[in-house]
Amino acid sequence: MQPALEPQKSAVVDIGSNSVRLVIYEVTGAAALPYFNEKVLAGLGRGLPETGKLSPEGVTQALAALRRYRAILKGLDVTEVIAVATAAVREAEDGQDFARLAAAELGSPLRILSGADEGRLSSLGVQVGFDQADGIVGDLGGSSLEFHSISPGGSHSEGETHPLGPFSLSFTSDQKPADRRKAIRKVLKSSALLQAGARRLYAVGGSWRAIASVHIELTAYPLGVLHGYRMNGQAVRYVVREILSTLRDKDMAQRISSIVGRRYDTLVHAALVLDETFDMGGFKEVVISANGLRDGVLFDQQGESLFGAMEKPTGDPMRDGLVAYLRLDQGQFDFSQALYRFIRPILPKTAARERIFRAACLAADCGGRYHPDHRADMAYFLLLRAPVPCLSHEDRVLLAHATGLRYTHKFQRPKQFARLGRESDEQVARVLGAAMRLGAVYSGRSAVLLSKASLKTTKSKLVMEVASDCEDMVSATVQKRFSQLATFMDLDGQIIIGEA
Repeated sequence: MQPALEPQKSAVVDIGSNSVRLVIYEVTGAAALPYFNEKVLAGLGRGLPETGKLSPEGVTQALAALRRYRAILKGLDVTEVIAVATAAVREAEDGQDFARLAAAELGSPLRILSGADEGRLSSLGVQVGFDQADGIVGDLGGSSLEFHSISPGGSHSEGETHPLGPFSLSFTSDQKPADRRKAIRKVLKSSALLQAGARRLYAVGGSWRAIASVHIELTAYPLGVLHGYRMNGQAVRYVVREILSTLRDKDMAQRISSIVGRRYDTLVHAALVLDETFDMGGFKEVVISANGLRDGVLFDQQGESLFGAMEKPTGDPMRDGLVAYLRLDQGQFDFSQALYRFIRPILPKTAARERIFRAACLAADCGGRYHPDHRADMAYFLLLRAPVPCLSHEDRVLLAHATGLRYTHKFQRPKQFARLGRESDEQVARVLGAAMRLGAVYSGRSAVLLSKASLKTTKSKLVMEVASDCEDMVSATVQKRFSQLATFMDLDGQIIIGEA
């Protein structure tokens, strides 16, 4: 099924306990890529445990932000605006009054989400962001922590909400870390989902993303992409220990503060919650999700379920995301499909990599408009850090490497990235890149011409069959590219005219 090629703009305004955020998305099929993303750390929930009310300074900052957002939405002519508020507004004595003011300033209706809504919608956002997501989603906000189970077939639990955010009524600002840890542990003991156990915790929320940013910096991990970043038990214990050390180590405090900015104020609390959650749930790894509540709100609205039963949008988020990110036109999309049919018979018969092979063909023309001397490098970095859903870090490395090789067989990954990915993918990337290069050179990137040629292998040969009316397409350059591919596959090459 072909994706829609023209994106539509939609906006989500998320009023949380700590931040007030506007995200304008370009929605293409089952993918939504951020077009504009702005947050104000208003701190609405600051002081809520002591006063039971929203922070006066936070209210002033939040309303100012909403006035600005309204002007931006009007200026960009975005008419579909979905606004939600979460735990701080839900729990504060003056939350309803604030909600009325906020809706008036924004010029759009505002829905105060229940804890169940938050968990369900965050899980929907994670489902859209990962391929075959399976585990428990944990969304840590300013006032609450939501859990929801998630599986490849959809989510099945009712979800849970716990008062474990840094601005929750359960904590005071002067509480010692040891006492805070005990309080966190006591609350988590009531979680049926954690007791049920799961291998993977999908961590949602700015505070947990900040912890991942710290780990990336401290370990010099070269790929600074938070979505899909994984930490095992050893990594979690290490980063939590380093964050807690900031309470006594001024140099470390300064270093980590420079990484996370204003998130630093709540980082120790977030680290303690992550540590106890990981231990209590018996998880094997934490997977960071850049997707969450806002993405779930958006796709819930797109599916018109109005915050009810959760359904993952139809279509392929990764495919649709690449179409949108690379701005593919109809001709480029058609060529990508023809290219996939051309190269698929000679690639490994591995179902797990099928989607990456298709993605590589979608991206096979992404460097076409760059200078020839820089196409391979530009295409490589374009895909390595692409804001496209459902790509693991290993998948990104393979996809980017193959695309660099598609432009030149001499392409070498930058040294800092050479250690990333699966070792077995080195040869896969080389063959995939060379096959795409052959298909593009032979056809001039024409889907019609490429459909008149095919590849196949025998025990000792790589065979390219070309229709008899396309004999003139087999130039010296095409023969050279074909020979390179055969060499990479350790096969003899043979071009046959008249049998495609």
